[in-house]
Amino acid sequence: MIPNVQQTLGLGWQLVQAGNIAAADELVRPLIVSRIDDELVPLVGAIRLSQGRFAEAAALFERGRALNPHLGRFAFFHGTALASMGQFEQAVPAFLAAIKMEPNAADAYLALGMAQRKLGRPEDALTTYRKLLRAQPEHIDGYIALGSVLAETGQMAQAEAPLRKALSHARDPKLQAAIHNNLSIVLGNQNKHAEALENLERTQALAPELPNLDNRRIDILHKLGRFDDCAALYERLLARAPADADMHRAYNSFLYRLGRKDQYLTSFDWAPQTREILLGKAAMLALEKRGTETEQIYSSLLARDPLDAAASAGWANSLSLMGRHGEAVAAFETVLSRRGANIGAFSGAAAAALMAGDPQKAEAFCQAGLRQAPHDQSCLAMLGTAWRLQGKEQDEELNGYDSLIRVFDLEPPEGFSSMADFNAELGGELERLHPKTKEYLEQSLHGGSQTEGHLFGAGHVLVEKLRPRIEEALSAYIAGLAPNEQHPFLSRRRNNFRYAGAWSSLMRSRGFHMNHLHPQGWISSCYYVTVPEVAKDESTRQGWIKFGEPELDVALKNPIRRAVQPVPGRLVLFPSYMWHGTIPFQDAALRTTIAFDAVPL
Repeated sequence: MIPNVQQTLGLGWQLVQAGNIAAADELVRPLIVSRIDDELVPLVGAIRLSQGRFAEAAALFERGRALNPHLGRFAFFHGTALASMGQFEQAVPAFLAAIKMEPNAADAYLALGMAQRKLGRPEDALTTYRKLLRAQPEHIDGYIALGSVLAETGQMAQAEAPLRKALSHARDPKLQAAIHNNLSIVLGNQNKHAEALENLERTQALAPELPNLDNRRIDILHKLGRFDDCAALYERLLARAPADADMHRAYNSFLYRLGRKDQYLTSFDWAPQTREILLGKAAMLALEKRGTETEQIYSSLLARDPLDAAASAGWANSLSLMGRHGEAVAAFETVLSRRGANIGAFSGAAAAALMAGDPQKAEAFCQAGLRQAPHDQSCLAMLGTAWRLQGKEQDEELNGYDSLIRVFDLEPPEGFSSMADFNAELGGELERLHPKTKEYLEQSLHGGSQTEGHLFGAGHVLVEKLRPRIEEALSAYIAGLAPNEQHPFLSRRRNNFRYAGAWSSLMRSRGFHMNHLHPQGWISSCYYVTVPEVAKDESTRQGWIKFGEPELDVALKNPIRRAVQPVPGRLVLFPSYMWHGTIPFQDAALRTTIAFDAVPL
């Protein structure tokens, strides 16, 4: 090796380690004009990696590994470059090679675990982080990473221990704040709201600049039933940021649930009348079907900017709310003629066309929307209704009222001799989880409440005992689906699935679900925990789940295609795009259910 190259290598590595990448690049440039000598490969690779020139860095470290197959650092840097390009599959063996050569290389374990998470292999990531912690039992980042993956996989109770272990070793205040923040989330998901609030307050004391802490505080206070404290915090935040449209929407949704009608929506009026504020108020008015007021707001926005896409679609929808369905169709056609129309405009146009008595045009809108988003659940629901109004058999093929709605009467979970005993205990557990406010304006439920957050994996003992029984039925349902690559539901058939959401609904006398669909699901569900006695009457079918009746006011002679009797221990599974609701009931007893949306992996 010639002396000037030796000097360049020594100084170049010093500059890289000091973070002066520009100077290091300038230093090596004269020596790599025509080619990069073997001696310079690692240094130039490190420079390219720091510059974000990942493809060049990956090629250089691949060459470096061939030249020095026993150096674990080169394998690690090779994996880092590959992972930085999103090539996680190729990065994994590089990180594994680095760990094999350097069994105590914590950064390689952490990088490997992250690549495995990106590849959707959380179990592999858990194994990796546990190996790191066996090698280095006080490694704080290892405990944080382990807790994060456990939380991501819904194992909230298990995530708590590694986070507390990390906290016991952390000394840096910013790191302590991050751990308290993670603990607050994990505890909140287990409904340990007092402890979650305590950890959130510690987070705010240590790192008040972290984003979204006040919003999280509001959420926890709400779950603790401290509604006046929630309102006071909302008002302080709005005084600080009066143009925050998202905060106004959250505040007014909260007021609606408390039934504070005198305050509801007034904050929008004293806020700066920006486009975002006006859109926010109009969206809330639309949820209450207040078409005239909604139309006035969208008209004012279009007067400011006639090409405002959101206001144009909102105005079209407001015409429908006012019963001016023909005008709404024309307005939607204008929206859809412009480039980049939102997928929601297609289903909105279809709904307007259906209510205008033009199912053929509704069908065309849906088909156009499905060409853009083949699994859009709203377009699929509207398409079925359009076909049904035309007397076409495709509605039955799409919805499969007899074949795709399946009923499973579950066996008692382990440790219980009967479903009656199990559901009696489960009903009590769920009732304690329900908020003491009315339903959300945005939800289909009326006359009851719905739990917040994800019900599964939140540490609810009886819910978790039920999950294996649910998953047995769900696996049997999927196994029984006929292969059909042309069908929008059957073509998504996969043996593996995840839950897009899980919650409990509780209805009181006169309660019901409006007809609706689940836009984020593939397979939707209802599991019955407690059922009022009146549901046994097969003539009135009070409290029964009904299928096929759309939320739209259209002329269907027999709108309900199928109804299923609720029975404690019964699970009903069906496509998420299928219209469904419930028949109101009158009974002093509660109707308590668990529902979830599953999507294929």
